Amino acid sequence: MHRIEHWRERLLADGDAALAEFIAEHPTADRQHLRQLARNAHAERLHNKPPHAQRELFRELREVMDEPGLGTGDSGLGAAQ
Repeated sequence: MHRIEHWRERLLADGDAALAEFIAEHPTADRQHLRQLARNAHAERLHNKPPHAQRELFRELREVMDEPGLGTGDSGLGAAQ
């Protein structure tokens, strides 16, 4: 959970640079959708609105990061047989 919060904060603070790094680690992620969610969440913060987009961004990041075998560095291909 802390990894997801970390990425959400990075996306809100660093924008496209953080998004490019996240996509490099999680190539199946939808770049455009994440970019839009991050922009909406950033706007919420600026206007002191309830964190709906921030929560949606968190859920999307969790879904991407929880995909088995992706972004963990362990593909399972090098296991002893």
